[in-house]
Amino acid sequence: MDLVKASLRENYPPNLYLDVHHWWKEGFLVAENSGQVIGFMACVVNAPGQSRVLMFAIDAPYRNQGIGTQLMTTFVRECAVRGMKSIELEVRQSNLAAIRFYERHGFEITYTLEHFYTDGEDGYKMIKHIGAA
Repeated sequence: MDLVKASLRENYPPNLYLDVHHWWKEGFLVAENSGQVIGFMACVVNAPGQSRVLMFAIDAPYRNQGIGTQLMTTFVRECAVRGMKSIELEVRQSNLAAIRFYERHGFEITYTLEHFYTDGEDGYKMIKHIGAA
């Protein structure tokens, strides 16, 4: 929860994390260092053949070390094995580092989400098309 507050500037109730984990355990990936959570992805299957990244964050001191790439690669592989055709996510328009990261991993901006975040900031919907393994 602290990582989400610091990295995503959002505040979600604790049961949301447990619910997401329950919905799709393989879509809840965690990176740790000496027992400390330093990054995670929380994803769901939101339609047949489609997954959605709900939350994705890496603790600031651990960014640009390949941890996010490792999590994303693992998740994309899991989606392909399960026959998913696409992955979608939302990102703040102001989060240029995240947008570049997603673009490097094959995501494309598809449209703007006006006032999407709780503080009123606009976001982008991004989608990556994948094939089955």
